[in-house]
Amino acid sequence: MTKLTTKYLYQNTHDNIVIEFCEKCKKLNYVNNSSLDKMKWYWNQVQWVGTFFDDELVSISGIHKFPEINEDAFRVMFRGATLPGKSNKFLNFEQLPLKKEWAYLISENPQFYVTFNVDSKIGAKSSKMPRALKRLNKISYHSTIEYFNVQQEVYVLL
Repeated sequence: MTKLTTKYLYQNTHDNIVIEFCEKCKKLNYVNNSSLDKMKWYWNQVQWVGTFFDDELVSISGIHKFPEINEDAFRVMFRGATLPGKSNKFLNFEQLPLKKEWAYLISENPQFYVTFNVDSKIGAKSSKMPRALKRLNKISYHSTIEYFNVQQEVYVLL
């Protein structure tokens, strides 16, 4: 029986597992997750969370402070990617409880945001996600900003 687990991932400790995940992403043309550098694995501002089926990392995303919005803002689902055929769920949402737990260690009143690339040619499926999440009443539009040199729509998690 397949066992699904979600846990924190740490630089150095989980490098090899994440490198293997990046190689799979590269074959799928998931550009933002195709290497440790592209996904900003070593950016010290991010807490990573991964979901495993048995011992295979099948989904990853991060959380970091988002001071461009306000001092209590956190950006979730940073560099989020899930390998196809592994789940019928959006696993990056399954990772939210750990991300929120981490944010509450830093802030008494954290607010959670997610960003999506405006250009559908950047970020693979990212540009399709807002419509799906709006239908589920999980997000509300906040603003459009340039972030990491890319136009991105910012949404508040509800």
